[in-house]
Amino acid sequence: MALSIYTNAVLCSLFLVAFSVQAQETAEQYDADCLPLHRAGKHGPFDYNKASGAERHLVESAHFNEHYQKYRLGSAKFRKSDHIIETPAAGFSYTLWAFPNHPQALAAMEDIAFKSKTDTPAGSQLRIHCYFQRAVKFTPEDPIVRAMYGYYYARRGQKNAAMQQLDRAESLNDGISSVAVYAAFAYFELKEFEKSLNAAKQAYQMGYQLPGLRNKLERAGKWHD
Repeated sequence: MALSIYTNAVLCSLFLVAFSVQAQETAEQYDADCLPLHRAGKHGPFDYNKASGAERHLVESAHFNEHYQKYRLGSAKFRKSDHIIETPAAGFSYTLWAFPNHPQALAAMEDIAFKSKTDTPAGSQLRIHCYFQRAVKFTPEDPIVRAMYGYYYARRGQKNAAMQQLDRAESLNDGISSVAVYAAFAYFELKEFEKSLNAAKQAYQMGYQLPGLRNKLERAGKWHD
């Protein structure tokens, strides 16, 4: 009887520890200036992965497609087809209000912020970190968002936060190639070269060609077959 009571007490203690750890892991940062997900007068939010083609087109045709083309060309400002002068980040900002987990808009906003060395690129309504916080809050089980969030932290030298997001992405991933791509680049930034190599090879196997990353790994003496 005494042994049974002791065993139950130990199991209960282990359960409480596990629950505490899980609670800490699932507690996500959400700063007040990131504003509520749902706001009067704003379109959305909607889960990009579940949106119909018509729902995506409604937003992307006016606030993403043209902006993304100009971003790829390196344009800081451009005159839209309706003659309004705008920045790429302004379109991405609207897109991310509508679809917090829009992968290309989120990636582009992160890249603009990183290259311009500011957390609030011209035209952005929020800090770039807010867009990641909103994406995680709205779709916490989206592995692509987690992998991109890990890359965001990795590029900014925050290894612990990056590893937490990358671990979460790996646990949620079900063969999504872009998760492996972002993980590969993030791990390289963190100097976790073996993890970067493994993720890169996963991406190759799923059809992605990443010659730039392979070259980086080769120069670091970390590529091997």
